[in-house]
Amino acid sequence: MFIDLIIIPSIASETGPARLLKLREAAPRLELHYIESKSVTAAMLRDCEVLYGCPPPEMLREAGHLQWHHLPNAGVEPYGDLALYANRAVTLTNASGVYGVTIAEHVLGMALALLRQFPYYIRQQAEGGWKRHPHMRELAGSSVLVCGMGDLGRKAAEMFRVMGCRITGVRKLIHDIPPGFADVYNLSHLAEAVRGADIVVSCLPDTRETRGVFNATTFENMRPSALFINVGRGSAVAESDLAAALERGVIAGAALDVFETEPLAPDSPLRSMENVFLTPHCSGASPLNHDRNYELFFDLLTRYMAGKRLYNTVDFFAGY
Repeated sequence: MFIDLIIIPSIASETGPARLLKLREAAPRLELHYIESKSVTAAMLRDCEVLYGCPPPEMLREAGHLQWHHLPNAGVEPYGDLALYANRAVTLTNASGVYGVTIAEHVLGMALALLRQFPYYIRQQAEGGWKRHPHMRELAGSSVLVCGMGDLGRKAAEMFRVMGCRITGVRKLIHDIPPGFADVYNLSHLAEAVRGADIVVSCLPDTRETRGVFNATTFENMRPSALFINVGRGSAVAESDLAAALERGVIAGAALDVFETEPLAPDSPLRSMENVFLTPHCSGASPLNHDRNYELFFDLLTRYMAGKRLYNTVDFFAGY
């Protein structure tokens, strides 16, 4: 019987003593260790049965007894590669459901900011100007394409629907058309799906199939008045193609929270474009995240100790 449950980084300051005691009581046969990310060593992981957190990936090859690894993030890279793990039967779970509402609010805010020309007025305020922008648009009645229909995509779709938008979706495999979606396209038909959208929102994960799918061809198929928003993964977008499309007026504007390389290079042309709104990968930020992560992990830990099936499991072959 293995004895260790390791939490990296330490969540003591995030949960408080009462919650840590609750975790200990939920897993009485496991000895809990709270280790700062910078202090973890491969030797510490050798007897670890349950791991919470993001240690240096190469150390997982030493964790031969690891049965369950939980990530406090919705994205799984680089841990979605089964080859990292000494135990190829390991279960990997993520924090899907923790960040969806927060990121969806960020997406809605980005859309409204671009439609109502908020960046223009912020610049004008700083410069002391007083001039109305000639191209202000409404969100209600817009056609919104949500690419990626996991927790984040569904939450974003729900918010746009409440605002009076028509929602279509893109996913890797089409099982059915969920309630609230007018239509759903296969990812391989993305170039067709974007044609009728006023706003295209990417919530796509980082997988082999999604890398670079938003490229010159995709942007050429979008309406000249269309807006592009990315809160999924930067790898889904060919940034040079996006910059060219924005500069040439192929699409009207973009709002980006994630990028191919982070931080975005100081000399990136995206930084100086007036039709681009950038945020530094902060769409999931909320003071409520610690509480949500704790509640999720506690529930999963309770299920694990009872021998029940875990949810939020990651498919190593699909990459999410």
